[in-house]
Amino acid sequence: MNSEGGLARILRETVAFSWPSQAGQYPADGPCGVSYFRGDVSPGSYVDCLLYRDKKGVVVGILNRYPKDFPPYEKAGNINIFVRPDMLRQGIATMLLREALTRWHVNFEQQQCTPSGAAFLDAFIRADLKKGKRGWRRG
Repeated sequence: MNSEGGLARILRETVAFSWPSQAGQYPADGPCGVSYFRGDVSPGSYVDCLLYRDKKGVVVGILNRYPKDFPPYEKAGNINIFVRPDMLRQGIATMLLREALTRWHVNFEQQQCTPSGAAFLDAFIRADLKKGKRGWRRG
């Protein structure tokens, strides 16, 4: 269980994707609403970040988009969305995703999702289809 594929990996991923570890990567304050931040990873490599800040300028939502492959974890066009746990179900992820779709191509079919992420994407797509919209594309 403590092998690379067991408990050690699960604990490491839990820490890596915790809200404090994510929000701590960005400036502590900024403009209210959605803004862009270029997350430089290494020379020539970066992640496109959309940040959603509350009225006090505190980050409460993050969308990361990968403009190129980051093996073995992310493919070009993948996104990750994080929302501060006490701010869930307030439309923050929807606002971030809608903004991302105005800026970049997002391939929903190659995304790896948590169960809650898959439910969110399913509801997002169904709502758009019901309204006759298609702000997203396949493949």
